[in-house]
Amino acid sequence: LIIYGQGAIRCHPFVLRELNAAGDDDLDRGLVEFDAALFGHVGYAISNMARSFFLALTHAKFSEVPLNTPTRRYYQNINRYSAAFALASDFAMLTLGGALKKKELLSARLGDILSSMYLASTVLKHFENQGRRATDLPLVEWSVRTLMYQAQEALHSFLRNFPNRWVAALLRVFIFPRGRTYSAPSDEISKKVIELITTPGEARERLSQLAYKTLEPGNPLGLLQEALELATEYEPVERRLRKARKEGLLSSDYLGAQISEAEKAQVISKAEARNMRSYHNKVLALLAVDDFAPDELSRNTRKPESTATKTAKNVSAVKQTAVTKKSSKKKTARKTSKSKKEA
Repeated sequence: LIIYGQGAIRCHPFVLRELNAAGDDDLDRGLVEFDAALFGHVGYAISNMARSFFLALTHAKFSEVPLNTPTRRYYQNINRYSAAFALASDFAMLTLGGALKKKELLSARLGDILSSMYLASTVLKHFENQGRRATDLPLVEWSVRTLMYQAQEALHSFLRNFPNRWVAALLRVFIFPRGRTYSAPSDEISKKVIELITTPGEARERLSQLAYKTLEPGNPLGLLQEALELATEYEPVERRLRKARKEGLLSSDYLGAQISEAEKAQVISKAEARNMRSYHNKVLALLAVDDFAPDELSRNTRKPESTATKTAKNVSAVKQTAVTKKSSKKKTARKTSKSKKEA
């Protein structure tokens, strides 16, 4: 509601002018201004319909963008969904009017579309500011594809839940004439991104430049970075251990035990075994979770006693003490009486 509903009227090129003209005290001037704004609005809506249909039909391949770079297609896709967003917004305000603010799920989906396009544009802007580094392209592709796919799905969900089904069907013809054709990032792109952020290098350093990754006790991010660097260093040793396991030289499936077995079988040297144990212990420390004894958990999770319960317990304890004292006095009296009779 805040992202879309509050700004829809003010950001629209004609709606605010129409409202101001309708509320003008000078009727003649207001009528002239309203007519100009209304005809401009109609022309704008028709232009959006034609533009949205053409861009969707051609996958925005003929959309003009100022750059001829590997990111050119992403600018074109933003143009396409920008036109679709403008068309959907126009018809939503036209058919729902002020009720659009009350239908928060619909306005939230329009806000999601706007947010996705805005974030995609910031990704492209950051790529340009960083000097169009080729190593960053997998990150750009994954980010923009994810965001534009989310915009497509939010637009589809908006049309699917639009109250006026005839208008929704008409909008779907202009926005998705060939269906939902934009796909999420492929596994191949995801693998490239994973490789980029787990391998020490310039790209990863720039991504984490504002993160506190100093290697010190209590800083898991620094310990994680150290483990990632050690993983690359000890990968050849781990391959040798896996090979020895397949050949039957090692019997254990646990890496800690494999290191000792490999050292005895002279698959790895003593120095390699020592370094591998250190690396393995660091990985285990990163994977470790908080551990609590059962009695600690019961103490921490036991429901606090209410005041009434505590009072009842205190009264019961007082009564029990009184009964015990009375019983003790009776026993003492009987013993005294018995002693007197014997005497």
